Amino acid sequence: VSTQSTWGGWLYTGGCPAGEGAPTHTLGFANGMIDFAGSGVVHMVGGFSGLCGAVIVGPRLGRFGSDGAYRYRPNESQLPLIVLGTFLLWFGWYGFNAGSTSVIVGQGLNAARVAMCTTLSAAGGGLTVAIVNKLLFDKTWAIVPLCNGLLSGLVSITAGCSTVGGGYALLIGCIGGVFYIMSSKLLIKLKIDDPLDAFPVHGVCGMWGVVATGIFLCYDEAVMAGYFPDVDAAAAAHGTQVGAQFIGALAIAFWTLANAAGVFYLIHWLGHLRLSEEVEKTGLAGMHTSTKMLPQISMNANSNNLPEVSA
Repeated sequence: VSTQSTWGGWLYTGGCPAGEGAPTHTLGFANGMIDFAGSGVVHMVGGFSGLCGAVIVGPRLGRFGSDGAYRYRPNESQLPLIVLGTFLLWFGWYGFNAGSTSVIVGQGLNAARVAMCTTLSAAGGGLTVAIVNKLLFDKTWAIVPLCNGLLSGLVSITAGCSTVGGGYALLIGCIGGVFYIMSSKLLIKLKIDDPLDAFPVHGVCGMWGVVATGIFLCYDEAVMAGYFPDVDAAAAAHGTQVGAQFIGALAIAFWTLANAAGVFYLIHWLGHLRLSEEVEKTGLAGMHTSTKMLPQISMNANSNNLPEVSA
């Protein structure tokens, strides 16, 4: 529903036409929301759904200590895979964003500019998160926040990669990085266990990306991408474009929260959402693989051997 509304429905067109030949629509916008490659319809939907799941499922055993500290740090052996996965996602994003031009003939320059904006925003998000985390939180150069910062920049530019310039793309990524790390720390303060930071990366930065598309709209780029007939039309619609983006982001957020909360709560009420405490301690793999093939690892949820991460 979110996809159809944004890429072909009432959010895309600005609402139903007010009348035949009318230049505006019932929402009062000359143009609907712009979400070129899916900061809203892809990432916001996934991020806000993940938030509902994290809240209803609850924290994993031992994730929060009695003093409220978040007791988790990735094992060093996992870091190469985390970095590899991040770069695989980053590489795939060029197909995700630049590929959203649909064709290369006649759109080569536009696709190249989209790829450039994607790169700049990712770099801005990664550097910003790494620096902020070093100065304010972990006091060290940490790899995992850097990787999530890269993803936050990618998510932030996905909506507007075809309608902003390179400088604005870098700025959008930097601001997205700040939104990511602050929302991630907020979830910890609220004792919401989001294992992969799905909501900060995809939900918060996806919403920022949708709104930022209206704020930093560049007229020449928007015309080249086909959203406006000429520069004058783009300039005239700039103010209302911010409103269209804001309403579109809110519509996707509320629709996703309502539906995801209902689905997750129903599964929870039926008793099929969370594993038993025993399985959670011994590991899910034991349910599907012979335990003789697995290393014998035990976990005490009350133990204090988990290193604490500053919130």
